[in-house]
Amino acid sequence: MFKPAYLVLLFSLPLPALAETREERLAVAEDYVEQTLQSFDMTALVDTIYRPIVLAAAQQGNIVSPEEEAQILQLLRDTFTGPMTDLMRAQAPMMADMMTLSELVALREFYASPEGRSVMEKLPQVIALQQPQIMEMLNATLTELTPKLEAIIGD
Repeated sequence: MFKPAYLVLLFSLPLPALAETREERLAVAEDYVEQTLQSFDMTALVDTIYRPIVLAAAQQGNIVSPEEEAQILQLLRDTFTGPMTDLMRAQAPMMADMMTLSELVALREFYASPEGRSVMEKLPQVIALQQPQIMEMLNATLTELTPKLEAIIGD
């Protein structure tokens, strides 16, 4: 039988200490993802794919006109914006399985803050600035890496 002191102790514990369900974590994760999508410029992220394509075409001797660039940009936006948004939404169940409720709440609260929204808005710019370095690294290593991969995989 519970004594009153045990009941006081039980009810004084923070709610997560009592029980934390996946459904609770999933609800917070979904809320976080939706907040993120409101602040995140998916178009700007998709646009980071465009520059390497135009640069690769130029390296192969193809001159891409401004009209063609606009068509490429629109094609990439039409192709990737929806699927990238869906991928971000698909993160919520994974986050619910990997993170605690308090971690998810803290993440959601950060991105709901002015600083968090500002960070989210700037991430596509960071990716765009790094894109040439990433492409350079890939191009430099693929030439050397491909024969090694083929040797491991075999004929």
